Amino acid sequence: MRKQSDKTLKKNENDCAIISIIENAKKQSSIVFAWNFITGKKVTVEVNFHILKTFKNEMIIRAVKDSEKRKLGNLVVAAQNLNFYLPDELVLFQTKIKELTPNGDVRVSFPKMIAQVDRRANYRLLIENTKIKSHVQFRKNNHSLKKFEQLFRKNVFDLSSGGISFLVSRMEKDFFKIGDYLENIDLSFENKNLSLNGQIVNIFEIHPNLTYKTNYKVWKVSINLRQLSEEDRKTVEDFVFRHGDLEAAI
Repeated sequence: MRKQSDKTLKKNENDCAIISIIENAKKQSSIVFAWNFITGKKVTVEVNFHILKTFKNEMIIRAVKDSEKRKLGNLVVAAQNLNFYLPDELVLFQTKIKELTPNGDVRVSFPKMIAQVDRRANYRLLIENTKIKSHVQFRKNNHSLKKFEQLFRKNVFDLSSGGISFLVSRMEKDFFKIGDYLENIDLSFENKNLSLNGQIVNIFEIHPNLTYKTNYKVWKVSINLRQLSEEDRKTVEDFVFRHGDLEAAI
C-alpha cells in the first residue's frame, strides 16, 4: 500500500501550536484515534484526551468506550510509542508511552512534532490489489448517436476525499470522456454508503503489467468529487486514514 507522500504533509515543531491543537481537541471533545501496528496490522481505538498536564509535559488518554480499554492496552503493551490522528484537524503525531494505568488509561508525553495533511493534496488510498472492499455504482449515458443508459458497478482503484478512480474495459471506455459530469455516484466501503457527484478529469490507458495485475489493456477513469459535504468528506478521510500506510508520516 502506498505510503503518504511528504508533499502532502506540513510538519510543525512549535510547542505553542502543538499544545493549542491538543487543548482545542479536548475542549471540543473531538474524535481522536490512537493507533499502532500489531503483528503488521494497523489497529485503531477511538480515545479522548482525558487530562492534560502541560507543566509535566504529559497527558492521559482514555478509550471512549469501556469495551475498548483492553484494545487500547494492547496498543501500548511492549511498545515505546503511540500514534494519534485527529481527523477534524487532519493532524498526525507520535508520543512516547509512559504508563498503562491500572484503570486502563494511558499516560503519554506531549509530541515534539505534529504533521498536518494538506487538504489541497488529498491523501489517496490505493485500494486495488488489497483486501479492502470498496465499489462505486452509477448510471451513465453513452456518447453515440443512438443514446442509451448503462448501469456500472466498479471496484474502486484508489480513493481520497478529492476523487475516485476505477478501471474500465475497451468496450466500456466509450461511455467516458474527460469533462463528463456524473451524478448520484453510490460509493460503498465497509458499512458506509455515500451518494456523490463528480467530473471526469483523466482517462489513462494501462497496459498489462504486474503492478496493476491486468492480463489485458484497461483504462483508469479518474473523477474529481464535487460539492462534497463536510460530513461525507470526513467519512472518506477517516476510512482512508484507517487503511492507509502513514508510518512514514510520523
